Amino acid sequence: MIKLSDNSLFLLKSCLQKHKPSLLAAIEESGNLEYGIEFYNELRQIVGDELISEGFNKNYEPNEYGLMLEDLIDEIGNIFM
Repeated sequence: MIKLSDNSLFLLKSCLQKHKPSLLAAIEESGNLEYGIEFYNELRQIVGDELISEGFNKNYEPNEYGLMLEDLIDEIGNIFM
């Protein structure tokens, strides 16, 4: 399983469920699976899609949900940096 906080993992799963449910099994795999940068970038793109669709208020500023999504994008990026 990807090493994220429980809250971040829950948020990632909700993004995947909405945008690409076929990846849910991949992030829930147990063991010491190694994922490549491409995989993590795909996850970041999916979270970014959710950010664009739901994470901004009418003034194009991040809402509370958007800030959480931005943090998740950073947290996923830190896994492979």
